[in-house]
Amino acid sequence: MLHRRISMMRSDGYIHKSFKFGKDFTIGKFCVIEDDVIVGDNVDIGHYVLLKKGTRIGNNTSIDSYVRSSGENSIGNNCTIRYGATIAKDVIIRDNVFISPNVMTIFSDPKGKHGKPTFIGSNVFIGTAAVINSGVVIRDYVIIGAMSYVNMDCKTMGGTYVGQPAKYLGKI
Repeated sequence: MLHRRISMMRSDGYIHKSFKFGKDFTIGKFCVIEDDVIVGDNVDIGHYVLLKKGTRIGNNTSIDSYVRSSGENSIGNNCTIRYGATIAKDVIIRDNVFISPNVMTIFSDPKGKHGKPTFIGSNVFIGTAAVINSGVVIRDYVIIGAMSYVNMDCKTMGGTYVGQPAKYLGKI
């Protein structure tokens, strides 16, 4: 991965001087990119995006406008994260994942304490406005339905999970 260094502070956003990015990188207006963020090749970042310290984004990934990364997380190759999604701290997203608009991952437990890392496997589809609780593991090839609340592991590879709380419906 070819990394370049830039130093930029503009009236329409802020990009930390340590930010590294690869070839064919594009970024929209009013973005904030903090210290220690690394973005791969062929990455497109929309407007009003927040990437906090320690965010890693792989190659060929698209981040829509108003997406927020709380930092210390990893987004794989060939991923799409749609409008308004929030990726909490300590989330690992593998390759070929599609995250629909307004999806939220959570880093704290119900008592407000710091949560556990969350893992989203490869080839996963997460529907609009789904909520993924702290510490959840989602296996490869899983589908999460729109507006589902995932508060337990999605253990069945290729399974479909829907509802509040999300329940296993079967394999795709």
